[in-house]
Amino acid sequence: MWTLRTEREGSKVLVPDYQKNIIKKLISQKEPTGSGSFHKHLIEVMGDKAPSRASVIFFLNDLVEYGYADWKDATGKGGHHRLYYSELTPELFEKKVYVDINTKLKDALDKIFI
Repeated sequence: MWTLRTEREGSKVLVPDYQKNIIKKLISQKEPTGSGSFHKHLIEVMGDKAPSRASVIFFLNDLVEYGYADWKDATGKGGHHRLYYSELTPELFEKKVYVDINTKLKDALDKIFI
């Protein structure tokens, strides 16, 4: 899920700006929200640098797959769609990222010297 880009600085070591903005919105929102709302938010904060809606959906689904978010099914124009939410606080989200990365890193390093 996470890729460390050690040549970069700040939050860009871990996530591009659009993913950082998705995480912040996901954690701060009170109600489950559709991908369209996330995409619209990115357009508002990033302008022309906002990614495609498909990129937003792929990242939200990755967050679900790895346990950082969940979703509820909703119906509407066009059929069924997902409403995304997270029950993690910023502190718990950060701790989960830290544990997940360090667990994989330790496993990888152990395999080098075995």
